[in-house]
Amino acid sequence: MKKVKNKSVNVKKQLKVKLENTATRYKNRVGFRPTEQQAYHWFKVINRGLFNSRLPTVPLHIRNLHKDWGRCVANWDNRKTPKGKFDQRVIPYHIEVDFYIELHCKFPKWKDFIETLAHEMVHLYQMTVMKDPFSNHNHNFYAFRNKFRAVGLRLYR
Repeated sequence: MKKVKNKSVNVKKQLKVKLENTATRYKNRVGFRPTEQQAYHWFKVINRGLFNSRLPTVPLHIRNLHKDWGRCVANWDNRKTPKGKFDQRVIPYHIEVDFYIELHCKFPKWKDFIETLAHEMVHLYQMTVMKDPFSNHNHNFYAFRNKFRAVGLRLYR
């Protein structure tokens, strides 16, 4: 009788191979400028490989960010104003919250783009699946470190 491999193991191996092949293609390129189409493609691939397709598809914006390579934004209560109905440090999950990811328009290397996108996807996972009220760099965030290492990515602050 033939053994059936675990599907999640195959998906992770496929992700690792795809990342390695693409990293080889962009190995000598300095300065990677991602497009929204590339960002959506890799969001889908990483979502399937690392998060078992549990993340909702959210808008991805490529723009010039000051001091950041990426951000995962939870928008509620018109957070641009100084005062609102809710504590701005804690995400209120009992109301509707809109999520989106912003990525910088230029990265030193292709791998920096992928690691930044995956980093922001961990924050999205914290917010949407785990319902972590802070969704910061806590033990929930660093619990993904081994998954990242298994596919050849780094997860850091």
